[in-house]
Amino acid sequence: MQQRPHRSTRRAYPPLVVPLLVVLAIILGACGDDGPDLPPAVTRPVTIRIAAFAGPETTALFRIIPEWEHITGNNVELGILQPDGRNRNVASDYVTYRDSVVGNAADGAGLYDVIIIDDPWMPYLAGNGHLTPLSPFGYEADPDIVERSASLGVWPPTFGPLPPDQVGIARGAETYALPLVGNAMMLWYRKDIIGEPATLDELSAGLANPDPGFIGSAGLAPSNNPHGYLTWLASRGGDIFDREWRPTPLRSALATDALAEYLFEATRLGVPFEQYEDERFTPHTRMLDGSASASIAWAADAQQILTSSVSDQLQVAAFPQGRRSSSLTGNWLLGIPQDAANPEAAYDFITWATSPDIMKTSALLGVPPTRESLFSDRELTKRYPWLPDVEEALQGAFARPRVPAWDVVEGILGCALDEGLQRTAEVDRTTESTQAEIRTIAGDVLNDAATSIAEVMESWGYYQDSSAWADPDAHIAGDPRDFWECEAGS
Repeated sequence: MQQRPHRSTRRAYPPLVVPLLVVLAIILGACGDDGPDLPPAVTRPVTIRIAAFAGPETTALFRIIPEWEHITGNNVELGILQPDGRNRNVASDYVTYRDSVVGNAADGAGLYDVIIIDDPWMPYLAGNGHLTPLSPFGYEADPDIVERSASLGVWPPTFGPLPPDQVGIARGAETYALPLVGNAMMLWYRKDIIGEPATLDELSAGLANPDPGFIGSAGLAPSNNPHGYLTWLASRGGDIFDREWRPTPLRSALATDALAEYLFEATRLGVPFEQYEDERFTPHTRMLDGSASASIAWAADAQQILTSSVSDQLQVAAFPQGRRSSSLTGNWLLGIPQDAANPEAAYDFITWATSPDIMKTSALLGVPPTRESLFSDRELTKRYPWLPDVEEALQGAFARPRVPAWDVVEGILGCALDEGLQRTAEVDRTTESTQAEIRTIAGDVLNDAATSIAEVMESWGYYQDSSAWADPDAHIAGDPRDFWECEAGS
């Protein structure tokens, strides 16, 4: 299935703002003689090619590359290869970067030795043999890495329904990538307007009854990002797929109730859909400018709080409980393509870059770590007091289902959310039937979404008899570049 989205599926990341003295201190510290030891030394200098994009998640990675070059004598070429076949540039947006990395894998072009991987790409890259397993290098699971983050770099997956083309292979049989960034969806809120909610019910009550001394508008930053609803759904105890990869959970009363709640809160401020539909991945900006009192946003963006005009009042916390406390995880990982020219040097680099000392350098720049020891580091928690909440979020987080073409499923859910938000905005909120009308809307759009998801899953072969997967070369269709297009008028 090759369909185009109704909008860009990811955003270009804003530049990271860090006080100059802090940056200088970090760089100088990294250049001292007490840096972490590398794995077994490379026997001869080589040049490794690292595919990269510009974003807050990669800022620290770029800063430590010269230190690795100095220690090993190796060189790094950074960026994705341009169409001219000669120059490499750091990609400025998600889609360009993804298409280069996935296209390289699909074509077997051998352009990179290290790639930065968004975790939803793992089913395609690892499931189709495009990544180099790490155990032959001697890699062993590191107990300091948060288990939910470590699980994103193994294949077959250790969680969720098993992909039908992986039946018969032990879950977590091999590690293919190491987590670099411990990102998760968090609750951002204004402590001068609402108290920290322990439950979703308390969050809704706080938004409905803000501090009486506050004269502005109090409400959840509106967003048509499916990640917000999926976090709400998971906390209420819901899911997308059953064990047979059928989207029956989306047809449940639980999923409908969760979406109805989300639609009600996301439209509370009365912001017209047209004014926030392009803010799909930046709902937190309304927190930073003071125009919303709560938001569901990534932990990696929380560093921007420190430069906000209302920074003294902004707080970040683990997402409140429904039946449980759960939020969407969005880790970035480092892996080695199967066709890397210098896999040994690449392995040295990714293990060094994810080592405790180097990950702390990254964390000092506001990038959430994946090592448990760093979430209690006094220097880090003093600078970023929300880090213990990020650890809590990661430990209870859920990952996007292991579908090679996940953006198609996410696109279907995004279209349903778009329609639900626009229809909810037209509901009269002053009548006794308000909640019932919104619940009807939620049920309608989720039923339609479930039907579309089931159709694409069937087209990819998920519901075939097990004999269809007897051939070890048979794999689920689709890849991360596939999109879904909303129907006209939705």
